[in-house]
Amino acid sequence: MHTDTNVTKIVVLDRDGLPERIQIARPMRSHEWVEYGSTDAASVAKRLESADIAITNKVPINSEVLRQCPNLKHIAVTATGYNIVDIDACIKNSVSVSNVPSYAATTVSEHVIASSLMLRREIPRYANSVQSGDWQKSSMFCLFDKPFSNLSGSTIGLIGMGEIGKATAQKAHALGMNVQFCARREHDPIQAPYANQVELKKLLQSSDILSIHCDLNDSTLGMIGGEELSLMKRGSILINTARGGIVNEKAAVKAIQDQHLGGLAFDVLETEPPSEASPLLSISHLPNVLITPHIAWASEQAMRHLANTVAENIEAFLNGNPTNIVTTY
Repeated sequence: MHTDTNVTKIVVLDRDGLPERIQIARPMRSHEWVEYGSTDAASVAKRLESADIAITNKVPINSEVLRQCPNLKHIAVTATGYNIVDIDACIKNSVSVSNVPSYAATTVSEHVIASSLMLRREIPRYANSVQSGDWQKSSMFCLFDKPFSNLSGSTIGLIGMGEIGKATAQKAHALGMNVQFCARREHDPIQAPYANQVELKKLLQSSDILSIHCDLNDSTLGMIGGEELSLMKRGSILINTARGGIVNEKAAVKAIQDQHLGGLAFDVLETEPPSEASPLLSISHLPNVLITPHIAWASEQAMRHLANTVAENIEAFLNGNPTNIVTTY
């Protein structure tokens, strides 16, 4: 039981959100550190009832939890997005919230480029042709039964132009791609070298590769559905490393099955982990479909940067000079 008011109690709600090898450095001052691998919604308030600081990745902290946890003074989110925390309730209860900005720009943008190369050049399909023995049966020195295309000279369209979108634009330009994007604030132009800002309809119609980099909220939930997919160029590629739910999964599956889309790469799904009934898992065996388990953000360098920043955020809060604060009073 937390009884010493001079000892800061820090509770980690979902330690399993980082691998064991990635450690968050503990504060210099006297403290009690409690870790839980995961926490269900019914257990959050109980586990935080005597905590001064909560560390969370995906575990929601809402107004009811805050009401039951009067000692709580700071929430350290181990991610850039902080929609799992009720910010208005935190402000009302004088609970500060910190996040980790910009840590994933390099790792996620590299994942987008890697996926683009694999699908544009039909690498999974040709790798499978070796495993299946098709190349070995060829009468020629090479096997080219499926056309593939250069990445250079193609057009990539980005939905969203935050840190990750800009990093993707930079890498795509360096590879000789034409870059265009759309953003929610169409009348507030974003300064983005190498990229042209266009409306969503034009982006859909003219992109060889469409990559999603926007937040999931009420306005973006299901924003790419059957109608939007039908506007995309036949044979184009759809990539989602943002959030599941932005794309209607059943519509995306149909677009692949109808051969309207030439490829699909999803690192995020509506439900994670997915059930066997997930629509996208039904096509994950296809050579033009890449489904990865939400790991675009998780390079070693990115995870270590994240853990270090979380530790710095907590240390700064304890020292009275909080950093990366997303709550304003």
